[in-house]
Amino acid sequence: MRRINVLAIGTLLTLGALAGTALAKEGAVTKLDALPPGGLHAGQVIPVGFTILMDGVEPYKADVAEIVVRNGTGKVLSYPATPQGPAGHYVANVYFPAAGTYTWEATQGTFFAPYNLGTVAVLAPVTTSQTEAAPTSTPATNDPISQVIPFLAGLIALGGTIRLAQLVRSQRRISATV
Repeated sequence: MRRINVLAIGTLLTLGALAGTALAKEGAVTKLDALPPGGLHAGQVIPVGFTILMDGVEPYKADVAEIVVRNGTGKVLSYPATPQGPAGHYVANVYFPAAGTYTWEATQGTFFAPYNLGTVAVLAPVTTSQTEAAPTSTPATNDPISQVIPFLAGLIALGGTIRLAQLVRSQRRISATV
């Protein structure tokens, strides 16, 4: 009977640890710096500054930071950010190819989930004598580790449940024969 208790407690502790990790992935927020006063215009490279705050308070140094932009048709543009200034502050050079409404989010490293920045209205291009070249963009990728963790947690929980059921069943057989 003691073996069953140890296994049950171990299974619960494992599930609790994995659940804590899953819940921790939502513990960061991204705060945007002030955007240009004239609005965002299509056809321009716009430096967008932002700060990643763990638990909404403490600056977080992310291993990967980027701004991911989606237009109304679902096209995804990704702009890597570089650390600048105080800890947890990043700047990404964002390019909106056309006027319209976009949704955007900030990647907050591989540990935290991306932070939804909402929608942004992009105005028509400003006519100038200089034209800026459009930067190349890379498609946004999902973090494979964050997709595997729930699967592994489920496998561990399933394995622990099966083993616990086997032990309970064997204990019943022993009790029935005695």
